[in-house]
Amino acid sequence: MGATDLHKKYTELNVINQEIVSLANEPDIYFHIEKIKKLQEIYPHLKHSPNIICVIDILTQEYLFVSDNILAILGHEPYDIYKEGFRKTFSLFAPNQLQIILDKIFPTMFKFFNQHKLSGTIMDLKISFSALMSHKDGSQRWYLNQITVVRLNEDNNPHWLLKQVTDIHDFKNDNFITFVIAQKNPSGIYHNIYKESFLCDEESTNLTEREIEILHLMSQGFSSREIAETLFISLHTVYKHRKNMLKKMDVKRSGDLMKAAMKAGLI
Repeated sequence: MGATDLHKKYTELNVINQEIVSLANEPDIYFHIEKIKKLQEIYPHLKHSPNIICVIDILTQEYLFVSDNILAILGHEPYDIYKEGFRKTFSLFAPNQLQIILDKIFPTMFKFFNQHKLSGTIMDLKISFSALMSHKDGSQRWYLNQITVVRLNEDNNPHWLLKQVTDIHDFKNDNFITFVIAQKNPSGIYHNIYKESFLCDEESTNLTEREIEILHLMSQGFSSREIAETLFISLHTVYKHRKNMLKKMDVKRSGDLMKAAMKAGLI
């Protein structure tokens, strides 16, 4: 891709971002959403943008806009997200990482929203966190999730969020969820005001549903024979799953497997 073509691509991406930001002052908000959707027809580069763009109503937990390029990046149609909302998008995160997002990241994000409500600076905040997300084909990659508030309700609480999701897998060299809150100054420059990291075991997310079932039974004290009888599988299959789990979790003994599974939030 030449420099001219690349510049055009990012110019078009900026157009849709500016349209979304203008939601804060748009009286007919649903007409505006339709206008944004039509921009994807006017600017074909948007379908090949590296950023998935979403507009989320956090009061109704609905997705008002999902860019078409989600199909190329995550393998899902925008319709899938419109139809299932938060339930669908939450299912894309690795289970142990979703727990961190729900229990650690989101509560801190809303705490900062409440603090900045008093000073009227909620819309100057940008929330960023990295996380593993699943493609429809089952593969997993690291993505950067960035959230800003673009519309407030009558009580000056966040109403609409602009979310951008970018593939960073080729640049990620650790297993940490990195969580950053930045604030925009009067010059429009963002400065970090909060940062936290959470260590995650990437390998643990590759356990199959059957292996996780076996893990839960092991944690309850079931022997291999009792597991085989409970799940109606052969004893040989149980041994094979246990061997695979030891390898995936990079441990040598069952006791260490249990500790690793607990640390990863699998049991």
